[in-house]
Formats: sequence, structure tokens, C-alpha cells
Amino acid sequence: MNYPAGVMNPLFRSSLSAALLTGMCACVTSSASRKPIPEGAVVLRFAWPEKLSARVTHTLHISGSQGLRTYWWSLWPGPEEGQRRLLVRAEAGTSQSALSAMADPESSLIFDAQGDFVSHETHEESESLGLLNALPLSAEQAAGIREQMEAAREDVARERWMQRVGRWRDVMLVPGETVRTRTRMWVGQNAFEREEMEAEERITIETGVACSPDDPEKNCVRVLTVTEPLHAYRESDPCERARAIKRFELVTDPRTLLPYLTRSMREDQMDSCRDDGTVHTREMHQGEEFVFTYGVEPVPQGTYSRR
Repeated sequence: MNYPAGVMNPLFRSSLSAALLTGMCACVTSSASRKPIPEGAVVLRFAWPEKLSARVTHTLHISGSQGLRTYWWSLWPGPEEGQRRLLVRAEAGTSQSALSAMADPESSLIFDAQGDFVSHETHEESESLGLLNALPLSAEQAAGIREQMEAAREDVARERWMQRVGRWRDVMLVPGETVRTRTRMWVGQNAFEREEMEAEERITIETGVACSPDDPEKNCVRVLTVTEPLHAYRESDPCERARAIKRFELVTDPRTLLPYLTRSMREDQMDSCRDDGTVHTREMHQGEEFVFTYGVEPVPQGTYSRR
């Protein structure tokens, strides 16, 4: 089966997640390490409520194509004292495009009272597991692939939690200031010709941002993270040169770190030479967006609702 450029077989972790999630640097200034606190500084605090319900709309973008999925969140007590379970369910009864079906799904997870990720939870009804069960594999082969799939799923769940909540707890940011840190990111011509390169991560914050269009009176903050390599891949070779930039946007309530929007986008430019020696540049844009709407619950199947 052929898949769109930039997306791997859904049995394995998609290259979209690898491109957009990995390489996140957690080295942001803690509020306790900078005194006195500058005027206008924003300290992001973790304080999720005991219970919540939300609709999560996930939009996947790859080079002009788009896929959409919808999930439902609910928050419950966890298996151990102080822990909480974020239960995730895909919306029932809706058709999924081929592109959206290949995106890494949301997973249920466990986190503790401090907002630390504990673990993710397996759902046997996932599309990937259904596809795995349909393949002509021995029990040993199926078990090995299932283990790889679960490890990849847990990586995605942990990294999404870090992007949305984990890395921002007790972080202090000042509007108008840019926090610059060193990190690394993968850049290259394709998944086989690439290199992990030194990069700069730039973080800024904007205050007074509406949490959602439906509730413009509720104020959030927008945290923008831009990651860019310090040098191009194979910079001295015009026929192999490649450049990339990643942008991550988080709209969140600074008092609780409940996310209202996350948007991850990556742009790649890859040079190659034609037979006549002229340089051709290919561009690829890929990303995903999550919109979180709180206080809503799914309508039970079979219930009539007027739209």
C-alpha cells in the first residue's frame, strides 16, 4: 500500500510525529531561578480540575492535504492515590479519511498531582491493532510488532503531554523577551539521507489572547516555540542542501495549563540539481492542530439532536 509522502505505514510511528514531536527542549527558565521576578512576567502553573469533559478536534496537514478526527476527553481518578486518568475516546459513527486514519491517535493516559506523565493506556479497538490482526503473521511476529506499536504510542502520548503541559509547569516567560536555547533537530533530503543537527529554539509569550472564539472574554496566553538549525544540511553542496524550520504554538490558561489550542508546523526545503546543472528546490509542509473545547460531552448514539 502506498502512503502520502512523509507518512509511514500506520503500524509504526508516523514520520509526522517524529518530525513534529521529537527534539523538544525542556530547559526553560523556572520561576524559582530568576529573582526578582520581572514586571509583567507570566508564571505558568499546573492546576487541572478534578473532573472535566472536552471535545478534541485533530486536524492533520500534509502538503495541501487535510484530515480530520474528533476525540472526547474525560477526567477520572487514577489507579493510585494522587493520580488521575485522562480517558480518551474517538468519536463514534464518523468516517475517517485515509490521511487522518494514518495520524497517531490520541491515547488515554495517567498523570500525577504535579502534572508528571505516568503512563499511557492501550485501547484494543484501535485501527492499527485491527490492521495487525488482519495480517498473516505468526504469534511471535504479531507480538513483536504489537510491542513496537505500544512503545511508539507511549512515546507520542508522553511527548504530546510534554508539549501541552509538562515542560511548561512553573516556567516564567516575559512578554517581549525571547528565550533562546540550544537543541537538536533532524534535517535532510529524506528519512534515509538526514542528520541530527545543532539548532536554536526560540520561545516567546503573548498575553491577553482569547482562549477560544466561542469565549472571547476568557483570557489565555500564546506560547510560540520556533526551532531552526544553525546551519543547512550539507550547506556547501548546492545539489544536496536542505533547510527546515519548526513552529509550535500553544494557547493555554496560565493559571491551570489547560490547553485550548496546539499547532505544530514544519517546513522543509530540499535542493537537488537537474541535468543542466540548475538547482531545483522542493518544499514540504506538514503539521497538525488540536482544538480543545471544554464543558461538552458526546451525544449518546441513537439520540436525536437538531443541528
